Amino acid sequence: MASFLRPWLAVVVLSAGASGCATLGGARGKDLVSLRYGWPEQASMRVIHTVDVRTDWSGRQTAERRFTMILGPVDAEGQRRLVVRDVEIIGAPFPAFVEPLATAIIDAQGDFQGIDPLEDRRSQAFLEALPLSPRKKAQLTASITAGLEREARDKWNQWVGSWHGARLKPGKLEVGEMTMDVGSGRKSTQSVPAEERIRLDVGVPCSDADPEPRCARLHVVREPVGQTDDTPGRFARVELELVTEPTTLLPHSARILRMDRVDWNAPDGEPDFHESVHVEQHTFIHGADTMTGPMARVMPRQPSPTLEK
Repeated sequence: MASFLRPWLAVVVLSAGASGCATLGGARGKDLVSLRYGWPEQASMRVIHTVDVRTDWSGRQTAERRFTMILGPVDAEGQRRLVVRDVEIIGAPFPAFVEPLATAIIDAQGDFQGIDPLEDRRSQAFLEALPLSPRKKAQLTASITAGLEREARDKWNQWVGSWHGARLKPGKLEVGEMTMDVGSGRKSTQSVPAEERIRLDVGVPCSDADPEPRCARLHVVREPVGQTDDTPGRFARVELELVTEPTTLLPHSARILRMDRVDWNAPDGEPDFHESVHVEQHTFIHGADTMTGPMARVMPRQPSPTLEK
């Protein structure tokens, strides 16, 4: 089954020219599908990124931004830059939504290698304008850089890095053991034993606008061992649905849903459970002119899940 040594998600408990192929066959049988990284030279796409957060203490908040994403040619060191530009913010109630998006460095195998230095970005001008001492500016720069690199790594691994080289049997549910962080208080988390379930389906439409059944859908669920939909008290579940081209791992959509029920009271107090649902969606538009002109309107799916107590 697929390995998550390259994790695809930074879990947040809400209190607020290469070629590739998908092949059949292998040591475990002829019905295994191998996923291969193979983004083409100068791969370019328009991305719609939406976030929908619902909590029982602050209601609903939504955000949307759009940007162009380009994976450049291989440089002398065998690496490529995944550049984000033409960012358009539609709505941003979350501070992280207005932060810059880093340029990621990807190697020939499709693994994340870091980001370009922050001082090479225009955002450095903003830092220089702040009335801070050189030491404070250096600390702030280091903190921002670490956050940008973590975000870039998590997104790349979610879309590509965790999957290239994976060999799965379509339609079969693969189950593995792991740990995950769950809320243990209003601002605290706890690592608990968890179960990870992975299913691959092939021959699915890439999107509503591209209905040809040439894509694959990966569905991943993580939740504490023994938890069910009817579990009372503390609850945590993370789901990933990725629709991608198995021959290249060019994504068409990636959706993460996180549901939490957390006791905000002290361990010896009366339970005070609060619920949150976080849905994040990236929709990738291929084949359009991402360099100039208007973008075709393609709306991401935005379900409204709820938690039943």
